[in-house]
Amino acid sequence: MHICLIAPNRFHHDHKSLTTRQVLLDAGHEISVVAVEEKPASGLVNTTVPNNFPAGLGRLGGILRRVQPRSWRDAGVTRRLTAAAIDTGATSFMPTHPKALQSAIRAARGTGGMVLRTPEMSCPLEFDVIRLTPSRPDLAAPVAGGGVFHTPGDTRDPYTPEPGRLEGRKVIICYRKTDSNPGKYLESALRRSGAEVRLETEGIDLDEVDPTTDAVVFVEGPYPALDVVGTTDVPTLFWTHHGEHHIYTNVRLANRYRADAVLLAHSWHLAHWFPAPVHRFPFGIATELLDPGMPLQDRPFDVALVGAKLRTGGPYGRRQQIVDELEAAFPPERLSFGERVSAAVMADMYANARIVVNEGGTRHYPITMRVLEAVGSGAVLLSDLLPGTEMILEPESEFAILGDDVVSDVNHLLGDIDHMQRMADRALARSLGINTYDHRVDEIMEIAGTIEKRTIPENPAVQPLAAAIDSDAEIQRLVHIGAPDLVGQLKTREIWEASEIRPERLSPGNIDAVAVRGPAEADQLETVLRSARRYIFSDGPVDGLDDFVEREHPQAQLSSQDSVRRFDLMAEAYRIMPHEVVGE
Repeated sequence: MHICLIAPNRFHHDHKSLTTRQVLLDAGHEISVVAVEEKPASGLVNTTVPNNFPAGLGRLGGILRRVQPRSWRDAGVTRRLTAAAIDTGATSFMPTHPKALQSAIRAARGTGGMVLRTPEMSCPLEFDVIRLTPSRPDLAAPVAGGGVFHTPGDTRDPYTPEPGRLEGRKVIICYRKTDSNPGKYLESALRRSGAEVRLETEGIDLDEVDPTTDAVVFVEGPYPALDVVGTTDVPTLFWTHHGEHHIYTNVRLANRYRADAVLLAHSWHLAHWFPAPVHRFPFGIATELLDPGMPLQDRPFDVALVGAKLRTGGPYGRRQQIVDELEAAFPPERLSFGERVSAAVMADMYANARIVVNEGGTRHYPITMRVLEAVGSGAVLLSDLLPGTEMILEPESEFAILGDDVVSDVNHLLGDIDHMQRMADRALARSLGINTYDHRVDEIMEIAGTIEKRTIPENPAVQPLAAAIDSDAEIQRLVHIGAPDLVGQLKTREIWEASEIRPERLSPGNIDAVAVRGPAEADQLETVLRSARRYIFSDGPVDGLDDFVEREHPQAQLSSQDSVRRFDLMAEAYRIMPHEVVGE
């Protein structure tokens, strides 16, 4: 793809956009950049446009610029960015900020191209890669290509996978084994298939993999990432199941895990970010867990929902509104809501509910595990029409679409229990024919049998501080004091120097990690350290650091290697805490 990044700001100061450019370049795409008032000396921008017109003209120009209405200036910048973007010859246009969205849309309209937006932006359907990609995989195609599963070209007939069918085959599955990680369902399906299964939950030495193994499968899971060393000629796959908010980490892990292909559970519009071939690989029905047997008319609950942050916190405002409205409209004995419940409890809740509501949050567009958990439990799914859902279930026929008024939606469904039962039965029958984890095992074996080994670039040698930071794959945003070399050594992270970042960005807990090397002024050090949410790194002695950590983060855990110390602040995140047990 030829992608034009459109920046309504000084591109060389926008560290997230710099990182985006690097990741897309590494994926093999041609990248052009148009930006406002960029320094030509940076060498990163193809075309710059002025922020104001008229430009130049000495004192008169200055007067005219000062009296120029803001709306005129913004409209002018949009026009100039649009023209510059069109002139690059790009076929896809990515606004780096919502202020550049209109320029991207106009450039797409003028060229017949597409808009690569983020979820917080909105875009007309005819240019929106997010909503068009499920039926048009070519719009987000990785340079390395991909497969046909769960695309319009997938012509497989429904079937029932036979237990023991893969006897004599060998698979290694690697993942952090937790109750909520879908890797456990894939592992169970592998064992039902008759394949010889080796499980790794901490890491793996690929040099020691039996060459007669059919596939090594990594599953995205809670951090820390698995430790991987060595290489193998065995086909290696990496299944990811998060969207935009994990994309940079998952691109890094695709290389760390030496993946020859990436499997995407959803958010298929992100396929082009990866340097490896990408195959669609949705969640499935865990037949060993879910029980669809009870008729809807006999179920005690009208509505069920299991998920995070049902009432407060996180980017789940709409989910919380849905819960509030349902609890205000229905007696508590007709509702079944749960947070932090086990998979077994979730399955029991859904097996006793007529309707399961699905809302995936606002950070991305996930086809959540909840979609097929609801179907596999024999309930009616009431869900957002998430991009790609129509490739798995037929809207209105096999699931109901969640509108603005959830109470009205629920009452409408409950008004015809026979219609609900037919909808639930159709969804279950279709899914049992193509969307169980047993089907996913067959997909893995077919993909592994067709992919080629990928040449993965070796990481260049880096200094100990950069190596320590890089070992935590989830770190994306970092502020440093006295370590400018990190910018060149960690190119897929957003690295900020403390003196250049705006003060509001240094609010407490706003930055993934902080790195300090050498002396620092007490006031600056205190402010920067407070901004760290997950980790603090130090390279050499730093006056005041130990006192700060002891005072502000008494629960922090310290580890050291060479001259580098790493304080784990034990923040809540998508991670396994040290006290949690991993494994059987």
